[in-house]
Amino acid sequence: TSGITLEWAMSELLKNPENMRKVQLEVRQVVGGQQSVINNNDLHDLHYMRMVIKEVLRLHPPAPLLPRRAREDCEIMGYKIPEGTNVQVNIFAICRDCRYWDAPEAFKPERFKESNIDHKGTHFEFTPFGAGRRQCPGMLFGTSTVEIALANLLHHFDWVFPDGPNPGSLDMSEKFGINVRRKFDLELRATPYVLSKAA
Repeated sequence: TSGITLEWAMSELLKNPENMRKVQLEVRQVVGGQQSVINNNDLHDLHYMRMVIKEVLRLHPPAPLLPRRAREDCEIMGYKIPEGTNVQVNIFAICRDCRYWDAPEAFKPERFKESNIDHKGTHFEFTPFGAGRRQCPGMLFGTSTVEIALANLLHHFDWVFPDGPNPGSLDMSEKFGINVRRKFDLELRATPYVLSKAA
């Protein structure tokens, strides 16, 4: 799932060049040019990049449905659910619900700037990894992996589409299954970032 999240992150950033410029600038300013590989110690000050990752997880949760079983009879929104019933929590729909999110279909990492919402399962409008005792046990490893990989990709390379800059041409269609993947492969061209070029 980390690879899928990373692919969606690059897709959203290429589709939204202003967000790409902002997050690359942050990574390159915080890390500087001396370091060849970014590690976990460098991530603390990458605030905007973390907002980008949260927004990617909101729009493209690793698992769109969370299976659960009712432990007792209950009623939710007028529906009676008997004990033992298997239910699917539609995380994909909740994360795009206009009752919880302003402009829910838009990629707006800044929505997390003044928010204490996290993806640890305490805010039920944003639970890309589930919540409670059945929360994804790999959540911390997965988010750390995405943070380190994305920071390194953004620090060391400039990214464009193979046929030149045209964010409007990127097809963001999804392929639903156990995970929500891109329907079409993401093809990008990387150019090594040279510190002297930016100076």
